[in-house]
Amino acid sequence: MPFTYSIEATRNLATTERCIQDIRNAPVRNRSTQFQLAQQNMLAYTFGEVIPGFASAGINGMNYRDVIGRPVENAVTEGTHFFRDDFRVDSNAKAKVAGDIFEIVSSAVMWNCAARWNSLMVGEGWRSQPRYSRPTLSPSPRRQVAVLNLPRSFDWVSLLVPESQEVIEEFRAGLRKDGLGLPTSTPDLAVVVLPEEFQNDEMWREEIAGLTRPNQILLSGAYQRLQGRVQPGEISLAVAFKRSLRSDRLYQPLYEANVMQLLLEGKLGAPKVEFEVHTLAPEGTNAFVTYEAASLYGLAEGRSAVHRAIRELYVPPTAADLARRFFAFLNERMELVNG
Repeated sequence: MPFTYSIEATRNLATTERCIQDIRNAPVRNRSTQFQLAQQNMLAYTFGEVIPGFASAGINGMNYRDVIGRPVENAVTEGTHFFRDDFRVDSNAKAKVAGDIFEIVSSAVMWNCAARWNSLMVGEGWRSQPRYSRPTLSPSPRRQVAVLNLPRSFDWVSLLVPESQEVIEEFRAGLRKDGLGLPTSTPDLAVVVLPEEFQNDEMWREEIAGLTRPNQILLSGAYQRLQGRVQPGEISLAVAFKRSLRSDRLYQPLYEANVMQLLLEGKLGAPKVEFEVHTLAPEGTNAFVTYEAASLYGLAEGRSAVHRAIRELYVPPTAADLARRFFAFLNERMELVNG
């Protein structure tokens, strides 16, 4: 499938594979929607044969906002071609899908980074194309990682081994006695040290060539394999993807980060929990200053070395920069794992 819209390629698609679905004769109850953006089809159409950062130099170095915007652009072009003046898609629907695309494509980039990293860690050498600097950390199968795209309404605590979940449940039970709670939402992505029982599984060393429907299912379901298997000190990085930031959305990641740090560092003795926010549009929110906030757990404990709750607010300029940055993070963080 093409990265850039192709009328010939689109003509060859079955109606169910198109980016725009005409629902005028099957309206959604209580909605005025006439045309739906088919997100999975849009991803398969635009990125079916490419993963940004692991594609051609032109795509790898393309402005990342433009990369993320391409599926919606292709869908609108398709809708206009087939339905002409009848075609309408609400701007809120476009924004919602664009936000999901940002998360999924970024997760795919990081998945491929992890696969390349893991191959090096088991002695398979460093793949040369596209060219990224070879990590300097000594290879060890114990330093393999898994990139887990987590679903909405998921509780990240369920990734932890049962004994750690029990500690957290006991803590929550004590709060409930006083009519209190400590809800845990989820980051969009978690990077964890690959548990020992999965270190020979080739799945975690295989780069994906594109966001076909099967590969989308692979990425969205990978977390299920590791539920109940992750030690508390092996959650290496959590990421919240926010395509754009608004002042009323700034504090959700701060809450998520502080709760993770309280439970993992405070109750389970894990090392520093790294939490990042990735965005394409931080303008007008003073977000860079907001995310300088210290971890509340560290402050409450009176620690001498208090870290930020949000490690960094990152605006990826290109997919290649996202990949290089993640490789650098792994090279530093995995040094904490005994080889």
